[in-house]
Amino acid sequence: MRTLGVHDIGEIIRKVRKERGLRLEDLADENISPATISNVERGVPHVGREKALYLIKKLEIDLDRVPEMLQGQQLEQERLEKALFRAECLQDLGDPRLALKKLSKLEIQNSHPFAAYYYYILGRCHRSLRHWAKAERALFNAVRLGDESDTNITSAAYTELSLLSYYQNDLETALKYITNGINAFKNNGDRPQFIYLMKRNKAIYLERLGRLGEAINIVHEVWDSLGEMEQIETKLSFYWLRAELSQRTGAYQEAIQYAEAGLELARFNYQHSHMFDLWVVLAEVYMKQEDWEQAEECFDLALTLRGKISSSDRNKFVTAYSRLGLLYMKLNRQEEAAAMLEKAIRLGESYDDVPRLTSALQLMGDFYLQQNKREEATVYYRRELEMAQKHHLKKREYQALLRLAQCYENVDEQEFGRLTRNLYKVQLELTSEEGAVGEEVE
Repeated sequence: MRTLGVHDIGEIIRKVRKERGLRLEDLADENISPATISNVERGVPHVGREKALYLIKKLEIDLDRVPEMLQGQQLEQERLEKALFRAECLQDLGDPRLALKKLSKLEIQNSHPFAAYYYYILGRCHRSLRHWAKAERALFNAVRLGDESDTNITSAAYTELSLLSYYQNDLETALKYITNGINAFKNNGDRPQFIYLMKRNKAIYLERLGRLGEAINIVHEVWDSLGEMEQIETKLSFYWLRAELSQRTGAYQEAIQYAEAGLELARFNYQHSHMFDLWVVLAEVYMKQEDWEQAEECFDLALTLRGKISSSDRNKFVTAYSRLGLLYMKLNRQEEAAAMLEKAIRLGESYDDVPRLTSALQLMGDFYLQQNKREEATVYYRRELEMAQKHHLKKREYQALLRLAQCYENVDEQEFGRLTRNLYKVQLELTSEEGAVGEEVE
């Protein structure tokens, strides 16, 4: 028995218990609890070997049969692991329904060592299908069971939980979950590339929340590790983040440098979605520099990729149409500006993408305010304010209040006073969070 590990013994114990129709409670006694038996069966590292040997003796397992049983168990484990891997591949290929069908044929109990992996894939599939409640249940099971293993399934499950919150416009909760995932990551565990994916997602959540300084810190922290990233999409995301954050903070030449470097990499690897993002960043840089011709050219190049962007990524057109609308406003091409902004708002509503939609609403308000049509402007600013408050987008709330105050100044002093008081409160909250409110809000 000395050649067998705790995990191997646990598998044998689980198999024999199942064959005899025994529950964990049936096997428990004053020396060993059902929870400990479950840990033994799952090969939890901190469980003492003596507990496993105690169960071997209690079940009267013939030691001479152990090698044969172990070999059969290993073959079954390999078969099951391959089945789970195939299901995960189907999910990666965009076929969550077929992946769920494959998973439904597997009999995996919570005590099984692959249970956390099973629940993780199950959660991913349901998240892709926007079955939010089912996804959340499965992923919390993956976290609970993965916490006691030596894999990085816990980090992977937290990553999916963060995406679940992100797609439901709960950015604060998304940030909390991704931080949990990073903290749970085991450097010597499986899925070593996950750490870069998690840090990328955290930087994106912070950028969406307007917490640019924190997002920049993450990008700088990871930048020297770009060569170690195996996933081209993750690497390109960091090029986009560095370019986007540079242009948002006024470092325009740096933004151009990283956007062009990212474009070269994206072009070489046929990554159309990332090419789109990087052309939009370049367009925004040129707008900031008042180089309207180059800005419009970059937007045109981005929009030529429309047919090559997957349906799951088309919400990013909200940003492109919004910014193109702003460009047309600068060029005094009012009809085109209104058409682009209306398009951005409709698309933002259809995708329920609150960060992008609030940006489009603000720009439409600016469009009317620019023409001194204050009543029309307030309609859009109030929608922006309501959404920002509901989803805790403090910087967006600050901008909406500021613009509403502009609309009511010298028109309705009572409402102007109420808005400026609320503006002051939000400013204090932002100052206490980050020390300043001066960062640009998209």
